[in-house]
Amino acid sequence: MRRFLSLLGVLSLAACFAAVPVHAGKPVDNDKDGYTTKDDCNDNDPLINPGATEVCDGVDNNCDGVIDEGCSPTSGRDVIVIATNDLGMHCACPGAETFLLLPPFNTLRAQVFERGDRDPVVLADPADIRVTYNIVEDTDDGLKADPYFQSWIANAPKIFPGYEPVRADGRIQGLTGATLDGDMEAHTSQGWWEAVGIPAYPVIDPNGVMTDPLGGSQKRNPYLTGDVKVYDQATGALLAETNTVVPVAFGGCCGCHLQVAADYGYPSDPRGSFDVMGMLHEQNGSGINIAQIDVDGDGIGGPIRCSWCHVDPAMGESSAPGVPGHPEYSTSKYTFSDVVHRFHAQSAAVQAYDPDIASDCYRCHPGNNVNCFRGHHTGKTIDGHPVWCTDCHGDLNQRVAEGQLLDPWSDRTLPTCSKCHSSTGEGDAKGYLNMGIFGQYLNSRGHRNDKILCSTCHGEPHALYPSTLPADNAQIEALQNDPRPIGVCDTCHTGKSSTWGKPPH
Repeated sequence: MRRFLSLLGVLSLAACFAAVPVHAGKPVDNDKDGYTTKDDCNDNDPLINPGATEVCDGVDNNCDGVIDEGCSPTSGRDVIVIATNDLGMHCACPGAETFLLLPPFNTLRAQVFERGDRDPVVLADPADIRVTYNIVEDTDDGLKADPYFQSWIANAPKIFPGYEPVRADGRIQGLTGATLDGDMEAHTSQGWWEAVGIPAYPVIDPNGVMTDPLGGSQKRNPYLTGDVKVYDQATGALLAETNTVVPVAFGGCCGCHLQVAADYGYPSDPRGSFDVMGMLHEQNGSGINIAQIDVDGDGIGGPIRCSWCHVDPAMGESSAPGVPGHPEYSTSKYTFSDVVHRFHAQSAAVQAYDPDIASDCYRCHPGNNVNCFRGHHTGKTIDGHPVWCTDCHGDLNQRVAEGQLLDPWSDRTLPTCSKCHSSTGEGDAKGYLNMGIFGQYLNSRGHRNDKILCSTCHGEPHALYPSTLPADNAQIEALQNDPRPIGVCDTCHTGKSSTWGKPPH
């Protein structure tokens, strides 16, 4: 399954000396003997028991509840790691009992560099190093107690037949099998590490900036922390650590659809909204009332996902799979991205709610006190107006007219840096494009034999350095004491310039 649109934090070898709490609800089989952390401390393992010496290996060796407490690095290797999310803001749905647009699905990437007398070496050999990740704020127990995530747990197996969101050992897992913490996969030939499909979810937080889209009182934090560590496989020593922002928020759909439900005389809640959408879907030419599709046989419509009938490349599918158990429902030749954007742009009824819907991206994409688009370009202007989503992507009318949404998320329809930045001279963005789904910027590499991901130096799409969110900039500032894209050569090249200059491509 492909990653969703869906790549930041603090780096220092001094992190080896930090005491890192064990996160509740995340038992780990530290010594790979088939027992989890709690059992390891009672099975006379020579490396993990109440009397063991704490070493920098990502394990609570002495069973005191704290990982790597007071440990010291022993390898002598000079290593840095830079991690990024693959999107400025992922979306997830508050519950899944009616319909689902996007599941909890987040992707982290990391590049590891070993500094030395010569140019740094890109490390991507799993026999040499191990790279781990952990979503700090999300825990298995916390998500199981979250009422919105409970809806996902209950309904996900109906929406994705064969998938179980909770493993037999109690761990929460994403659609790819990724858990809230674990080892990143090495892409050795490409030079990076990746964890795809992490089930990150906006965490309940009284100090959070995201309000409840269904009108509840709970606030949430959409800017989670991804802790990424690098270990020496030979010695187990912790070589480097960084933290990056893992963004996930609820979309803005409820802001309109609950009112639409009320205006049609239905309850102003998700079920009422679903019933109205089903009715309108039937009236608009499909002949199918989606709110009456009953996949679980309980006599109540839902849950469904739109990509059963409207193919969504972000789901990793090249064709719509159809409604499980209901071959009578035909699939559409149009992508989900096309039908949902085209309808909102062309419907007079929608425009009555928002005449500027074609360019009012935050009506649907996470606004709700959350900024999808918060990167460097937010401080720039084009033709006298601040840069907005439509300056890169076009508004909905343009995207429909140009057929962009018939092939969404592809290198053919996504904007390029060179649209505004020339390929030579100031603003050099010649790139070394490695195309593919979500291509153009995300999969592009440059610098030193095209081994460095653009996102490693410049940050994740929509949150490019310097971001308006301080947490986005923390990692890059720790590396070079400057929030701009990496431009201090000594960050990677030993003995080179320690002042910021225009990043070389």
